[in-house]
Amino acid sequence: MKIISSKVHGILDYLTVIFLFAAPTLFKMEGTLCTFTYVLGGIHLLLTVLTDFEPGIFKVIPFRIHGVIELIVSVAFVAFAFWFN
Repeated sequence: MKIISSKVHGILDYLTVIFLFAAPTLFKMEGTLCTFTYVLGGIHLLLTVLTDFEPGIFKVIPFRIHGVIELIVSVAFVAFAFWFN
């Protein structure tokens, strides 16, 4: 299922990283939530930089694995939202 190109996906990934790094300031986050958001942004940046697609720099991780990792993380976030209210 290909809704967007891998190039557009990469651009959206970098925009997501920018948002994650800006979110603690924009939303006045503190403590663990702030740290978690910065760590998530760093991990997502690393994943994007290492992925084998147009916007990737080092092209180590196959694009399909990148997608699987993003799927697992997104499902986990939804589960955590319900788990912790």
